[in-house]
Amino acid sequence: MAKLAVSGFSYSDLIQGLSEAKYKKILVLTGAGISVSSGIPDFRTPGTGLYDNLKQYNLPRPEALFDINFFISNPKPFYTYAKNEDWSNYNPTPTHFFIKMLDDKGVLFYNLTQNIDNLEQKTGINMSKVV
Repeated sequence: MAKLAVSGFSYSDLIQGLSEAKYKKILVLTGAGISVSSGIPDFRTPGTGLYDNLKQYNLPRPEALFDINFFISNPKPFYTYAKNEDWSNYNPTPTHFFIKMLDDKGVLFYNLTQNIDNLEQKTGINMSKVV
């Protein structure tokens, strides 16, 4: 079986540890990558990434769309972007449901996420565990 990034720890170790209730508090860090398979683009992939497709907003740099200082001086690009986005058509991915399973097992400490798609909520996860 393939190894995880942590040396000497395999997927089977993870599965065994979960099934034997070895883990008590699991912290999950997530970003745009977990939502890509639902059809939501990530930020940086050339051609399809969000930052590569913001030219119509005339931003000084793509990241300015989500920069609070830029927003305070010019909120129009963010509001225009947000008005045109419809996140309701996207569905959670297997990764979202894995995090929900951790919550159901009572071992999810927190899911710290950069995501704004709210797919965690669609799984029924306890949103007090999502930051």
